[in-house]
Amino acid sequence: MTASTTSRTSIAEVDVADQAGWWSREADAVRATLREQFDTDLSGADLTEPRDPAQLRERLRESAPGLTTITDRIRSAFDDGGACAVLVPSLGVAGVEVDEQRKALYSFASLLGDVMANHPMDTVVWDVRNRGLESETRVKASDSDRSAGYHTDAGYLPTPPRFFLLYASHAAECGGGLSLLRDGRIVLDQLRQTEEGREAIKALSQPVPRRVSSDLHHLAKIEEDGLQYAPVLGLDPLIWRWSKRRTREFSSPEVQQAIDTVYELVKRGPGEFRLPIPTDGVMIFDNHVAMHARTGFTDQRRNLFRIRFHDIP
Repeated sequence: MTASTTSRTSIAEVDVADQAGWWSREADAVRATLREQFDTDLSGADLTEPRDPAQLRERLRESAPGLTTITDRIRSAFDDGGACAVLVPSLGVAGVEVDEQRKALYSFASLLGDVMANHPMDTVVWDVRNRGLESETRVKASDSDRSAGYHTDAGYLPTPPRFFLLYASHAAECGGGLSLLRDGRIVLDQLRQTEEGREAIKALSQPVPRRVSSDLHHLAKIEEDGLQYAPVLGLDPLIWRWSKRRTREFSSPEVQQAIDTVYELVKRGPGEFRLPIPTDGVMIFDNHVAMHARTGFTDQRRNLFRIRFHDIP
């Protein structure tokens, strides 16, 4: 990974080799815990939000001590180490049947926070792959083999999820599909260095109009004009709701200039991290702090799982 020198821990790496084999030891207990929560056997692809996230977390801590050790280390990297992203190079479920990997990831995320549905669907685990192969219409960049620009996730919610994860069930072997990351704290510091940047902070910390897909309107606070009004940049606490396309088109010239200032900084400025998530690796992002993007790829076998989750209340 590459980035400008900084005293902050932007990306922490957590090695869990001492817990290798946790899935073979704890898979049966994890399946039983999920069955107890949903009163039935569901496939990993069909798992929805748990009816009682705290109870599920408590039961998983009892039934899966190895997985709990892993997630406790990750929480420490965020809470004590100040990371805005954590990379686990090998989670220990490589070679496991794909739907079992989904169940493992669902349990992993449930120990870290309260998992949320992949709106507008009810299910939690989302396969990130090139869906253009199975669709006649143009899919969004994150579901294609094209590059995806910098953004944060689920900015339509009154409070976006604190975290999301990406697990590489099959990483691209073509040299593409790299994860790109900007530490939003560093971006904010860089903006403060110039008058133009300070004006951008002022403009974007006020409510600005944002387009929200109609199928998400029931989840967002939508005004009579059909738009959502929320700060792009929340300062206390720090929350970035970054999506150039969704915010610029309805904004005033002043806000458009501010958005362009941030866009140029995150696209071309110093401090960018570029790294692959290796097969069986998982990266957890602080979605309030980290902006993320992705390079394009040609290896059509690439398949990642994404789960969004709120912080533990």
